[in-house]
Amino acid sequence: MSEIKDLAAYFRREAEREREYARLLEGTASKSHNLMLKALMKAVSLDSMKHASLYEALADLVENPRLVTEEESEEVAREVERHIREEAEAVEELERLLKDERIISNPAAKFIVELMLRDERFHHALLKRLEEAVLKPLLFKEEDYWEMVWRDAVWHGTPGG
Repeated sequence: MSEIKDLAAYFRREAEREREYARLLEGTASKSHNLMLKALMKAVSLDSMKHASLYEALADLVENPRLVTEEESEEVAREVERHIREEAEAVEELERLLKDERIISNPAAKFIVELMLRDERFHHALLKRLEEAVLKPLLFKEEDYWEMVWRDAVWHGTPGG
């Protein structure tokens, strides 16, 4: 049990380190009058806050692994499907922007669009992976059980085959 507590404590220390780094980045961003520089520093700061949240989730996961109810997982699965579609649309829109001469000819604008496109592609892949690796296994319902029983039954309900 001590190993789990040590690991959880490590994750919580890392979460605090990420929060502190985010605060420092915010301070750096606030010293600039350049909107692009501020936006990019803010983006990195938000990523650090995201990492802090993920470290906290890891600490909770190792200390308190718990199942998600079928009702909760079904609701989340529906929402994730919607977000996957929205991310795909965002990817298409940003790819269209990268073909626009006004974007191509402006290195700073092109950099920002490429950065957002990278993030949207990552979000899309992350949500698809979440759906496949986490949500679908949680959505095992009684009808899935009976489908497996029927599929794997030798006689399929007939006497003696």
